[in-house]
Amino acid sequence: MPPKLKAKSQKKKKVKKSKAGTGSVEERFRKATLEVDVLQDHLALQKQVTRQAQQRKYELHGKLQELQEDIQDERDEKQAIYNEMTRQHRDLENQSSARIQDLEEEVAQLKLQLSSSQQAFQLLSEESQRIAEEKETEIEELKKQVESMETEYEHILHSSLDQVLAKLTLAEQQWTKESLTIHQQYKNMLQDCGLNPLDI
Repeated sequence: MPPKLKAKSQKKKKVKKSKAGTGSVEERFRKATLEVDVLQDHLALQKQVTRQAQQRKYELHGKLQELQEDIQDERDEKQAIYNEMTRQHRDLENQSSARIQDLEEEVAQLKLQLSSSQQAFQLLSEESQRIAEEKETEIEELKKQVESMETEYEHILHSSLDQVLAKLTLAEQQWTKESLTIHQQYKNMLQDCGLNPLDI
């Protein structure tokens, strides 16, 4: 750009110098030259603007490309998440269905067990009723035997207690005598050591 301006200024000087002998051809030449210079300047400016616009276009195109790639990555990521959630949901449904089926089978088995348990309970109830009646009869018989044995054992117990009481009385007398003897011995020993038994 600066060299063209310089050339333009030189041409203006030449035009001014030759203005003394102006003619229609020279005037037209001068105007044409000025127009050419102006057009060249506009063309150079236009080229510069075009280059900048082209550069800006490339930059915007690159950013657009990056944005499109980011959008595609996001779409891929969202699709992957959606696929994973769909798979997990399907797995949960399969697990739930399997668990429901297992629970239904377990309920059926428990119903069968309950039915058989109720029948067994009925049989046990009847059996326990029969056994209770037999036990009641046996208890009545045992009560009579116990009453008879109580009377007999009461007689034996009184007799044994009388004998034990007599032996305890005799043993008490012997132990009392021995304890007094031992007590007197220890009392004498303490007195021999210079101690008063009442102080201890």
